[in-house]
Amino acid sequence: MQSPRRALLYGPGVWLGLVVISLILLPAEGKNEALYESIKLTALVGVTLTLTIRYLSKVRGSSLGEGALVGVVWAAIVVALDLVLYAFGAFNIGLDVYFSDVASSYLAIPVITTLAMGYLRR
Repeated sequence: MQSPRRALLYGPGVWLGLVVISLILLPAEGKNEALYESIKLTALVGVTLTLTIRYLSKVRGSSLGEGALVGVVWAAIVVALDLVLYAFGAFNIGLDVYFSDVASSYLAIPVITTLAMGYLRR
């Protein structure tokens, strides 16, 4: 990884972007679950892709391998920060539901970063 510090700093940015969007969408949760989930996934893609492009603007090149590594780091950071919130009672679901429903969507993060960094490599 060319810029481990940058990768570690952008991981919480992904999480923060998702939290802000989730808080904005909170009133819609439960009213139209399919729409709510679609918007959250779209936000995940948008936030991840935006930060991937910003990450790439500060490094000298990229590769599929770097994209995969950065994505795994970001996904791990997002899950870790979610688990901190979980420990403080922010989620009213069991850990099994969290991992099968919420955390499983974070598998998209390494896919997005890998494809973007592989395609946008300079």
